[in-house]
Amino acid sequence: DLGLSERHEAPAACTLQTLLVADEVAVLPADHALASKAVLAPADFAGQAFISFAPSDPYRQQVDALFAAAGVERRLRLETPSAVSVCALVRQGLGVGIVNPLTALEIVGQGLVVRPLSVSIPFHLALVRPSWRAEHPLRTDFEAALSEAAQAISVRLSQAAQT
Repeated sequence: DLGLSERHEAPAACTLQTLLVADEVAVLPADHALASKAVLAPADFAGQAFISFAPSDPYRQQVDALFAAAGVERRLRLETPSAVSVCALVRQGLGVGIVNPLTALEIVGQGLVVRPLSVSIPFHLALVRPSWRAEHPLRTDFEAALSEAAQAISVRLSQAAQT
């Protein structure tokens, strides 16, 4: 009846409604030298051990392009397929990373700190509806609950950026 996606364009025969747009964030071990900074610029990552997504990941490609444009070389230490595993590896002190804000919100405070970036790498969360299926009687209520949850997440992200 519906789905959630990070896509920017609707799949065939579907509609897409944006629920949340928020910037990717840096995750650092709590005792890392960069944790003392309120906002991290690309230059702050120069020479840092970096935990990254797989080369085919669209967010990895955006992050790599950002650092290339800024002329910043990181030490790519490990690659992993998920934001949760990036955070787990960062927590172990193996490097720093950039992940979506939803994952960061759930893991912050468990040996990790989250810092906003001085540049924008947008993370999109959208509701996908197939246009060829009849609407379920509870769909409207469920969509309203998802919208409320997305608004609450936006508030939490704003609060987390201030700590």
